[in-house]
Amino acid sequence: MPRIDIDKLKANVEDTTGLLRRDSRAGHVRPNVQTRLLADVQAQSDFVQYGREFSFRCDEADDRAGKGEAPSPLRYFLSGLAFCQQVWYAKGAALSDLQVDDLEIDVRTYMDMRGEHLIDGVPPNPQWIAIEARVISAGSDDQVLSMVREANSRCPVYNLVAKAVPIYETIVHNGDVIRNTLPEELT
Repeated sequence: MPRIDIDKLKANVEDTTGLLRRDSRAGHVRPNVQTRLLADVQAQSDFVQYGREFSFRCDEADDRAGKGEAPSPLRYFLSGLAFCQQVWYAKGAALSDLQVDDLEIDVRTYMDMRGEHLIDGVPPNPQWIAIEARVISAGSDDQVLSMVREANSRCPVYNLVAKAVPIYETIVHNGDVIRNTLPEELT
């Protein structure tokens, strides 16, 4: 069974685009979350979305003053980027008439923790992001790359992160690498 309803997603993007062309204010959104400190470095985020309450927690490892009972904030950040890419890859597939049978995305980064501790002028932020997308599809390599272009040009999180640090990509289609911008020294 196909994982992407091409007609549904394509209609959604086209309908939303039409609506926003007619009324730009229809697209103004103000997402928000609220967090509270639970203990030491454990925190919880609570918010309402789609008329439902959601809650999730973060923590740090034992050696970072935590208990390791929940993912770290950086893992949520990387997941947020991967989730946004998944959404826009799916919509990009629909816009590219690409039926996708499977799509996995790995996101990784590099940080030097000396930055968080103000040592040697090292920046406290991740220095780069590497995204590997593995696509299983009977579509062509060009369709897969079109899907990626659509996603990268539209994903809000990707575009925000790309303004801050380099993003490198490896795109694998049916087991073959069809794009790789990752410098060899980062492998």
